[in-house]
Amino acid sequence: MSALLSARALAVGYGRVQVASGVSFEVAKGSLWAVLGPNGSGKSTLLRTALGWLPPLSGDVLLFGQAAARWERQQLARRVAWVPQTFEADGGFTGLELVLMGRAPHLGAWGLPSERDLSLARAALEELDIAHLASRRTGELSGGERRLLLLARALAQGPELLLLDEPTAFLDLRHQVHVLQRVRARVDAGLAVVAVLHDANLAASVADHVLLLRDGGVLGHGPAAEWLSAGRLESLYGLPMVEAVAPGGARAFAPRWTL
Repeated sequence: MSALLSARALAVGYGRVQVASGVSFEVAKGSLWAVLGPNGSGKSTLLRTALGWLPPLSGDVLLFGQAAARWERQQLARRVAWVPQTFEADGGFTGLELVLMGRAPHLGAWGLPSERDLSLARAALEELDIAHLASRRTGELSGGERRLLLLARALAQGPELLLLDEPTAFLDLRHQVHVLQRVRARVDAGLAVVAVLHDANLAASVADHVLLLRDGGVLGHGPAAEWLSAGRLESLYGLPMVEAVAPGGARAFAPRWTL
């Protein structure tokens, strides 16, 4: 099966400043890649380059077999959704209005949402258990509530590929788990996802594959079961780690504290 997102010997950065290089991986339908690494290792820059917002410094990145820069933006937005790290919406929008923005690439010439668009937006709110935010003004909401609305907007968009930049930021533990469970359910139904995560335990629980970035390059990439280990996480983050296996086979990682 052809890759929805493909990077080949990719180098990313800003202007002449290279942030990461040697990035090669392919994201297929129905797979979830977690991108992990220290702050400043190029995770967000990689996603922006994949979207065509930044030009590759070298190498190639393809979306559905074509360079992102060659896509007409509305056509691409019908197939790819993006949840950024931060987003400052006009505080006067309601939660439903913000989620409805995800339907914009699918609207007709008049730009008016149909009953189906409204139904998909409301369904996304229900899916994330935030229907109660539909009539709330975004300026009145917490950072976590706005984060949930951004994800609902992306789900309402109906993408084939979803790029998530720290999707669990600002969320309490219950919502972190619920969000990733819903994303995983979408993946199992065929969605392809690339998610920048900072929690190796969350990555281990939901990801099929991982991409590990450090010191301007790729520490490794491949199946999560193989590449997420205490030893590799020690190399990735530069601190001692321990690994435990819970009943049922779930793995957990934690720093080895020395006081």
